This record gives sequence, C-alpha cells and structure tokens, in this order.
Amino acid sequence: MTAEQMREELAYLRAENDYLKKLKALIEAERTEALVKKRKLSKD
Repeated sequence: MTAEQMREELAYLRAENDYLKKLKALIEAERTEALVKKRKLSKD
C-alpha cells in the first residue's frame, strides 16, 4: 500500500467508525425511550 492509499483507507475507516457510533447512539436512545414509555404505562 502506498502512503496515499493508507491515508484514504484511514479516512474511510474513521468515517465508518463515526457512522457506527452515531447508529449505536440512535439505537440506544430508542431503547431508552421505549423503556421509559413502558414504565410510564405500567405505572398508570
């Protein structure tokens, strides 16, 4: 691999990592929201 190819791959992997972190955060937020709603319903 050339230095330029390595830089391109690094940029791609960093972007992919950022995307996956955001996706994980969204999934966790949805799960938390669902749990909160479920708890509110069970209290009523």
